Amino acid sequence: MTVSFLAMLLRFAALLLLGFAGFCLLLYWRQEGMLFFPEQAPLATVVREAQAAGFRLWPEATPDYRALLAEPAGEVRGTCVIWHGNAGSARQRGYLAAPLLQMGLRVVVAEYPGYGARPRGSLREAALQAEARALTAEVQRHFGGPVMVMGESLGAAMAAAVAGAQNLPVAGALLLTPWHDLAGVARVHYPWLPVGLLLRDRFDNAAALRNYRGPVVVVTAGSDEIIPAAEGRRLYQGLATPARLLHEIPAAYHNDWVDRTTLADWRVWLAFVKAGTADRR
Repeated sequence: MTVSFLAMLLRFAALLLLGFAGFCLLLYWRQEGMLFFPEQAPLATVVREAQAAGFRLWPEATPDYRALLAEPAGEVRGTCVIWHGNAGSARQRGYLAAPLLQMGLRVVVAEYPGYGARPRGSLREAALQAEARALTAEVQRHFGGPVMVMGESLGAAMAAAVAGAQNLPVAGALLLTPWHDLAGVARVHYPWLPVGLLLRDRFDNAAALRNYRGPVVVVTAGSDEIIPAAEGRRLYQGLATPARLLHEIPAAYHNDWVDRTTLADWRVWLAFVKAGTADRR
């Protein structure tokens, strides 16, 4: 091997390393755009479509709204605050609200900044979790009674953060297709990247629930191609609460799991939360 050939190899390696470092830097600064996919619409459109789906903007029908609210037809037996996944908007989550409404729960579907008709705002972890806690506290003050939290996919991180907050007692948490922590999911999809160094936000559900002792239901999709079921199982196995339930939906994918559930499944999940809440009294 000649000196000139070795020098050429070293230059080539340096260019590859520089390109990889540049790519990592780009991912570091653009990861918010890789995680959040908001669906936006004018306020009038959101109001109209929400009403058609049985919701109203809450606490007011202005750009300052924070959620969509739906009331059951009969007696109200409690309230559930829901955080949806990273795409679309709250008014497209009727499939999460419908079974709860049938069982007499008031439903509050939270909306993220920059989604629906809400103005843009910070989508960083600390800001989203602070807003989730503030919304839950406002729901508790306004409606009283038992309040449970529910989150789907990314939204499970908000539900976990609220459940784990010491000053916000909740009736229980229902986590749908959750991850253990965001880094674990990132490693599945990008095994060749140093994701532990690149992630600006952790969205660590296991850490958020470390001290939570209330009832937790973890629902996984057996063939989930986005958040592997193993991530949800890992979260479940690490829960400190004795009141925990794991339900895996066989052959379900990330976006069709709800089509493979029945009202009976939802009844089992909510009954478990109710029983776990009663045991804590």
